[in-house]
Amino acid sequence: MGEKTEGNLKREIGILSVVTNVLSISIGSGIFLLPALVFVILGNGSILAYIFCGLIFIALGLCFAEVSSRISDTGGMYVYVERAFGPLAGFLSNILYLFGVGVLACAALLNAMADIASTSFPIFQESWARVLFFSVILGVISLLSIRGIKDSMIFVKLLTFTKVLAILALVIFGLSAINMDNISWKGFPEFSKIGEATLLLIFAFLGGELALSIGGEMKNPKRTAPIGFVIGIFGVVLIFCLIHLSVQGVLGQALIENQEAPLAELAKKLAGNTGFLLILIVSFIAVWSTFSSIFLLKNRILYAGAVDGILPKVFAKLHPKYGTPALAILFLAILELVIASTGSFKYLLILVTAASILIYIGVILAFFKFRIGEKNPGPEVFKVKGGSIIGIFVLIALIWVFSRLQWTEIQGVFISLGILIILYYILNYFKTTIKKEIV
Repeated sequence: MGEKTEGNLKREIGILSVVTNVLSISIGSGIFLLPALVFVILGNGSILAYIFCGLIFIALGLCFAEVSSRISDTGGMYVYVERAFGPLAGFLSNILYLFGVGVLACAALLNAMADIASTSFPIFQESWARVLFFSVILGVISLLSIRGIKDSMIFVKLLTFTKVLAILALVIFGLSAINMDNISWKGFPEFSKIGEATLLLIFAFLGGELALSIGGEMKNPKRTAPIGFVIGIFGVVLIFCLIHLSVQGVLGQALIENQEAPLAELAKKLAGNTGFLLILIVSFIAVWSTFSSIFLLKNRILYAGAVDGILPKVFAKLHPKYGTPALAILFLAILELVIASTGSFKYLLILVTAASILIYIGVILAFFKFRIGEKNPGPEVFKVKGGSIIGIFVLIALIWVFSRLQWTEIQGVFISLGILIILYYILNYFKTTIKKEIV
């Protein structure tokens, strides 16, 4: 299976960095709300939705891990789909993931950070202050990204492990104060209810796969990518389950009355107003960590598309000193600032989830194609035992999740795909015409 060279990107990323990015992206702002939202649907049996959703994502993680050990180029989900199904599929997955997921998600996270800050500093409710705030945050992460993946990951690791350790400390105190009556239940909840709660949870799990987009900068990527990603997914599932058990175990029915900030309410019950303030700070760090990881990683998707020739080649140029795609980084930083400042992204956020699921389905189909086309892979391939059964389970689960979206949302996704297909052929026509004129 051919892999493309990628200039002089430096291979500086190890397993710990991959694990860090998975934890950083997946454990974001959503976890501060989820325990209450899931409890409203399932009551005391809420942990079942976490287990079911966890099984889906662990199975998904194993499939992604095998594909990542076969394709170690920069680009992650995009490059897996492109190598399996060609340039049109690659163009669709690149644009959907880069703009439909990465850019909109970062814009949402920037505004979430400003909203959290405004609870203590009302000035961040002012438009000019928010734009200034966005500029500073984007300036810092852009500078780190241009200087290199190694410097950027030091910053991301600091934010990520700060939030993980703080959340785990809260969980430990919470687990020690659990009331068993709050987490026990009689009978099995309706499957439709479990499905409804699982759909909600899947939206929160999305994003960790971005950690695979820097394959071209990993040390020994055929080992680093699959091992780091699988460990990260297991860590996310475990942490989510522990958080929910501690919140539900302490608050019980009070969760229904505290749907806006269940973790903050838990901290307040355990440590008073000081605990409430600390969890507010941790939530800011959590969102900052998620934003930093996504921003750092999505630049590589733009770069990979430029290397493959489906996007302007200018974004494939590397900084002469640092060997990083500086133009791609600066372009996305400016675009991010514009979208975050207008706030128009709020009406398109549903496309983030829908686009992610479609790309996941594309990668699972690539997983099957690579398995069928390469009967005897080398020993370096991370071959999942029972992979075909696992892949079928994941594919059915993803199609089911996608079908749970509102019809208008599904229509919006397919209209977007139609527009992108037309755009691809228009660009391809002009590209071919220019080449003929030059010849």
